[in-house]
Amino acid sequence: MTVRDTTWFKVTARVAVVLAVLGGWEYVSASGALDPSSFPSMTATVAELARQLQDADLWSAVGETMRGWSLGLLIGGTLAITVGTLLGLNRFAYLSVIPVIEFLKTVPVIAILPLAIVVWGATLEMKVFLVAFGVFWPLTIQTIYGVRAVDPVVRDTAVVLRLRGLRKFWTVTLPSAAPFVATGVRVAAAVGLILTIIAELIGGAEGLGLSILTSVNAGPDRLPATYAYILVTGAAGVAVTSAFAYLEQRLLHWHESRRNVAARTA
Repeated sequence: MTVRDTTWFKVTARVAVVLAVLGGWEYVSASGALDPSSFPSMTATVAELARQLQDADLWSAVGETMRGWSLGLLIGGTLAITVGTLLGLNRFAYLSVIPVIEFLKTVPVIAILPLAIVVWGATLEMKVFLVAFGVFWPLTIQTIYGVRAVDPVVRDTAVVLRLRGLRKFWTVTLPSAAPFVATGVRVAAAVGLILTIIAELIGGAEGLGLSILTSVNAGPDRLPATYAYILVTGAAGVAVTSAFAYLEQRLLHWHESRRNVAARTA
């Protein structure tokens, strides 16, 4: 099977699954198996989604969500990669700090949401803090592992060639850590979007989460709008994950691990 045939098969299979889910949704709704006041039909939801896509309020909510997500990911990701790199290069600092990082990594972000609301209120700053806090710890650990995962043969070769300082970092450490960091950023992007929606849904900040909450509180008549907002949220998640996966593949096409993946999927 050629690469083109494989790609066509994957696309066809995914489209078929989506259509099957939508058809099942409509069938269950039409059969009366579920209460229509809590589970609107697929056609009603899609019709509402089409209407919402023409409404500026929806795009304003999407913009607020993506703004909080992008700022939080940028701040948390930059700090995580910087700290992770420094700790990965210094064994003493790593052994001293890693217990604290491992502990803070286990603290649920939702647990500090009330504190963030008290400090910043239902604002953009509150969302940015939660996202940055949530992505910092796992991405820091991922970066540390990447920096410390240099192949012993490569490390010995660098010693023989007398590579030191920035030259060693750019030619040895960075290529080794890049796949770890890229995977960490991709996962952090998805987690950050989830945290953004949670901050809006529970914390009341502007965005898709607040739109979902508002439509739920508006009563059964607004239920299709609730499901429409949820679909938009899901689409945003798919777009974010797909975009980062594509960038990861394009930027790291030179790495052995990516070549092996491409060979297996060919």
